[in-house]
Amino acid sequence: MESGKRSIGRSLKFRLILIFSCLGFLAAVGASLWSYYSVKNETLNFIDEELSQIAATVINYNMLIPKRWEGPRQAHRRMFFRRHHRMGRNSEIIIEEQNINEGGMRSQPRRQDLPSLGDLATRRFDIVIAPLYGQARNNIFLPSGIEDGFYTVLISDNRTRVFVATKPDGERFVVARPLDVVNDISAKALNTSFYEFLALLLIYIPIVIISVNLTFKAVKALALKLDKRKENDLSPIVTEHKGYIPSELDSFIGAIDRLFDKVEESMAVQQRFIADAAHEMRTPLTALSLQAESLADEDLTQNAQNKLKALRQSIEREKDLMNALLSLTRMQNNKEQAVYAPCDIESLFIALIEELSPLAEEKDIDFGVDGPMAFTAFSSLPDLKCVLNNFTVNAIKYTPEGGRVDLTCKEEGDFLFLEVKDTGPGISEEYLERVFTPFFRVGGDGSKIPGTGLGLAIAKAAATRAGAQVKLINQKEGGLCAQIKVKKYSK
Repeated sequence: MESGKRSIGRSLKFRLILIFSCLGFLAAVGASLWSYYSVKNETLNFIDEELSQIAATVINYNMLIPKRWEGPRQAHRRMFFRRHHRMGRNSEIIIEEQNINEGGMRSQPRRQDLPSLGDLATRRFDIVIAPLYGQARNNIFLPSGIEDGFYTVLISDNRTRVFVATKPDGERFVVARPLDVVNDISAKALNTSFYEFLALLLIYIPIVIISVNLTFKAVKALALKLDKRKENDLSPIVTEHKGYIPSELDSFIGAIDRLFDKVEESMAVQQRFIADAAHEMRTPLTALSLQAESLADEDLTQNAQNKLKALRQSIEREKDLMNALLSLTRMQNNKEQAVYAPCDIESLFIALIEELSPLAEEKDIDFGVDGPMAFTAFSSLPDLKCVLNNFTVNAIKYTPEGGRVDLTCKEEGDFLFLEVKDTGPGISEEYLERVFTPFFRVGGDGSKIPGTGLGLAIAKAAATRAGAQVKLINQKEGGLCAQIKVKKYSK
């Protein structure tokens, strides 16, 4: 789990998606806050304009603003205030008249008190027009001598916007309304904006993920191409990405190409040295072999003959080693593309049996084909035959006398699986991959079975040229199965 978390943290795609998603979220929050404060300021400006217009109406029409509880001095003077309905958002202007009766006595106003700023809290009025200072028992919310203009005061723990104005006759009054409507509108604007931007984020984040994945799609495609390359293919990468890779990776790709050039040059030097050394060694070994053969015709003691036999075996072993080195070097240096064509498996198996049957008969090994052979592979015939030949020779070599070696072929999907099965000792699981390394032998040079340690390395190199994959599997019933996975030919 920890390694998975580290790999996700190291992922450039994950980092880019995370960064862009965070930026989008911060932009949404910032835009929501900007919308909130914009609506709040606009609403506050609207309230200020509303209060100033109401005050202008009172001044222009010389409306009466009662100063004391005694009521207005003239008949038919009106008091104005705006009441907010408890059950709705609508409000209305209530006009209350005070009349003088026939006896000259003033009637009581229909309402029992004069309007004041306290009505905003006690009567839940939306807008109040009231004298600057009302009845004695009313709270005084504004200090004495305050100048005309806009103020924000606290009434019953509620912030209230107040506009102080003076009529031409010197009478002063206030127009006020609570600011809770500003908070309500601003909060709704904030919520609306946030949910809108959140919805946009739900669209934005998938777009970011798709865009980042598309950006890295070319990189992934290039990686797949490199992964499918043959081991000896060190051609430049620049010719493969064709401009689809981000330019920021050009320096990295250039560095890999230069490394490929160095590796190719180093491998070429090593391979030339091995080829030259093997070629130079063949001449003296051939001479030694001829001298040993001529010496065998001489009348030698039994002890001398035994020593001569061991000498001839060593010479043959060295000749096999030189030939294997030359074969491996030629295969690795061969830059020509292998020619793929239909390969008849039945003909291939029959040719293999004819060539190697004498080797199997020497050890009394049952060597043949097990199962159907009517299959056709699409591969390079010489390379495919080289792989089968090395696997079969190895199987016969390591199978005890009286054992069995079978050639089989089975079909799975678009591939054929060619197998060489033996009844030998098998290979330890830890060595199943290492045996393809040149000169590696299980048991080292002390192995009782002669060999060069190059047969399986040659088989793997040939399999690469043939477009095949090789694998060694220990069988449950004993012995080893050398498997070749090659593409099936389809018309």
